[in-house]
Amino acid sequence: MIKVIIERHVVEGLEEVYQETVRSLLLQITDRPGFIKGDAYRDVHHPNHFYVISNWENIGSWERWHDSHDRQHMLNELAPFLESDEKCTVLALKVSYEAQPSKYAKPTQTYTY
Repeated sequence: MIKVIIERHVVEGLEEVYQETVRSLLLQITDRPGFIKGDAYRDVHHPNHFYVISNWENIGSWERWHDSHDRQHMLNELAPFLESDEKCTVLALKVSYEAQPSKYAKPTQTYTY
């Protein structure tokens, strides 16, 4: 599994309309092959910075979506709201931690990729 973080800086004053647009556009990816889950976030300290964090089965699934005509169309719809180009970061999970009753968290899963 991979995790993709997309960072977008929205023009001040357009945050609400951006969020409405992203909500409807994100529904388009839920049936994409290899898509597992996605969440959208807004930076608490910088309210015009937004992040979409998604999980994909593998890098190939993400790259097919990233390079698709449908995603390019989606980006064209978002372009009027953005101060700059989005930034994509692709991460491969190596170790996962969860809170434990003990004082310190311990690894719960380790992945090889």
